[in-house]
Order: sequence, then structure tokens, then C-alpha cells
Amino acid sequence: MDHDLHRLLSAARDDAPPPRLGIDDITAAGRRLARRRRRTVLLSSVAGGLAAVIAGATAAVMLLTPPAIAPAADPDGNLAVAEASPSPARRAEFTQGRPFETTYSGYTSGRYIVGDPDLVTTGYQQSTIDLNPAPTAAASVSASVSAPALARTGPSVSPRGAVSATPPGDLGDPVPREGRLVVYNTGAFDTREFAGGSKVTVGGRTALLRHTGKPSTSAAADKAGCCREPVVPTLAWQYMPGAWAAIYWSSLETAPTRDELIALADALPATDPRPFPTGIRADPVPKGYRLLAAGTRTSPYDETNLSVVRLGLKPLTGPFTAPVDLGQYPSIILTLGVADQLTSDKIGKSACWPGGNVCATLVEDRQFFLQVESVGDRPLTATELSAIVGTLTAEQPDDRTTWPAATSVFTPDP
Repeated sequence: MDHDLHRLLSAARDDAPPPRLGIDDITAAGRRLARRRRRTVLLSSVAGGLAAVIAGATAAVMLLTPPAIAPAADPDGNLAVAEASPSPARRAEFTQGRPFETTYSGYTSGRYIVGDPDLVTTGYQQSTIDLNPAPTAAASVSASVSAPALARTGPSVSPRGAVSATPPGDLGDPVPREGRLVVYNTGAFDTREFAGGSKVTVGGRTALLRHTGKPSTSAAADKAGCCREPVVPTLAWQYMPGAWAAIYWSSLETAPTRDELIALADALPATDPRPFPTGIRADPVPKGYRLLAAGTRTSPYDETNLSVVRLGLKPLTGPFTAPVDLGQYPSIILTLGVADQLTSDKIGKSACWPGGNVCATLVEDRQFFLQVESVGDRPLTATELSAIVGTLTAEQPDDRTTWPAATSVFTPDP
């Protein structure tokens, strides 16, 4: 009887159909599922507010600063507030960096958060400074691996199709960008704008403190005791011999005190020089255009774009007295961003927008977009822009660690 049962079980096993998926198939499917979940998390974090908020005007096209970088998804599928790529090694002292490299990282100081560098040029790198929503009880200065992202109102789609976040005063006020940290390369800064400022010291080195803005000259405004232009503090200091950094502020209501400003400067953490990455490739690069700037956003309130590259015909020339108004340089702006349903529908209907000097295409299963925009006094035609869009490809949008250095993809400004 036992032998008969054994034969029956063996026959049933031998006649069973082979497995439909092998180990390799199951592993590959698991990887695809994990990738899809990461993209879903990224999209939901940025595009959730797009269906509810639509801005009436495009944010000013400037490569200023964000999240420090677009949030990444952790292995459990949760939105991570840490930076999307490994933090560069910290150094005790600064070393001279080259153009389009970063030499510091995000940090906190009392009631302020300084983001990771989100813009690099041939002469400087910069970050935004926000209010710290949870400062330490003692308001002590502490460095962090990366400044966490702050909660803000959802981004919106501009009439031209470019995705941008709502500026203050439009459909609700987001948390404002309080200030900017600009770290200039050695020999790239001219202190003339700080002439007449008070001399202080930061880290034992020379620093200059001045206040920008002046009272209104309107007699009616003076009589009413209102409407005066804010006078806000600005600090420039040497973070290493021959190299200066500066903090520029925008809001008198949140302006730091003298001691807070000096503490912000003194806490600047050095890291090993690191090339700034890009998620965009162009093959070929438009003839005559060179890399002017690389970053992660097109305006201070842009929370949707992941990689932004500005290519120009005219080089940036230093030394600089302040950050350059990049909008004054005839250039083309290449953007990799997250596409919501509205953006996807718009690009699906028309790849270019008449009169807007913008063309775009959807990539990665329509979850992301690549865009090219022409700015300046002689913008490119829609035909020319459409041809450039056809040359663009995206690096893996949700894995910044795979992105190449911007200088290895685009010829840098000399």
C-alpha cells in the first residue's frame, strides 16, 4: 500500500506543468515593481497639488535654489527627506574648487536651514536659506548631512506648460525663500558692493556687513509712516584666503540678527569638491552653446523640476559683485521634470507653444518630461527648439546617483 501511494504521488509530481516563471523572471519583475513604486512615490510627492492649483503666470526663469534636490524614495517606499545621492565627505578646511563643482553641503544654524547647493556656475555655487520649522531649544548651530525639505503649497502648471510652484500672493502664500547663500570661487568675487559696510570677523577672517535698501522718497508715504523699502542685512566673508561667500536676505520680517548672520557664516561646512550632476543629455549639443549653469530648479519656488541646464553663447565674466541675473544672457534652458496629468495632456496635444519659445516631450512612460526654452533678445524658433528636443534624453529620473557630471555632458564656459 505504501508503495502504491508513493507511485501515485510521484506520477502526479512528474505530470505537473513546469513553473511559468523562473527565478530570474521573478527577480526582474520584483525590480520593475520596486522601480514603479519609487516613481509613484516621487510623483505623488510633487504632483499631488497640481490638480488643485494652477498658477496664472510662469515663475521668473532663473536658476535659483530647492529641495536641496528632488526627494528620493527609501527602500521601504517612503518619501525620504535625506538627499538623493550620498553626501560628499566633510572636510575640516576648504580647498579650492573648480567651476561647476560644489565644496560645501546643507546645514542648519539656529532658526535657519541652508539647503545643499542647487546651482553652480563658472564662478560660484549657491543655496537657498529657509526658516527652520523645528529649531533646537538652545538654537545651537549644527551641521547636517542634508537640509530637510520643507512643506510648501503644491506646484502648479503655468500656461506655457512648464511646471512651477505658486509664488507668494498667488492662491495662497507658500513658505518664502528667506535668503541665499552664494559661495564664490577663489578670485571670483569683487567686494565693491560692500564698500562702506561694517568690518566684522568670521572664523578669524575678514567679513563685511552692510544693509541694503533705503527709505521711500515719497513724501506722502513718509507722512503716512508706511511703505518704506525694507533695509535688510547682507554679509560677505572670506571662507578661505582669496575666496569669499555672501548671504543675501529678502525679507525684513525674518532677517537674522547680526549674531545670527555671523553664526550662519561661521557654520558653513566644507566638503571634498564634487562635480555637479545633470539628468539631461543632448546629442549633439546645439552648435556654439556652452554650459553657463547647472541646477535643480528654474525659480526660487520651483519644487517640481529635477535637473536644469542653461546653455549660452555669451560666457559669464567675473569677478562678480553679486549673483548673475541669468535671464539677461541669451541662452537655452534644458529641463527634466515630473509630469502630472495636466502637463502630460498638454504636451500630448502640442509639443511646442506658439509665442512661448518652449517645446517639450514626455519620457519614462509619460511620468517625466524634457523641455527646452529659449530666452534672450533673439530667441530660437519653434522649429529649432523642436529639433533640439529631439536630441534630448534623460538619465534615470529617480536615481540621481547615476547622473554624470554636467561638465562631462556639456562643454563648460571657459
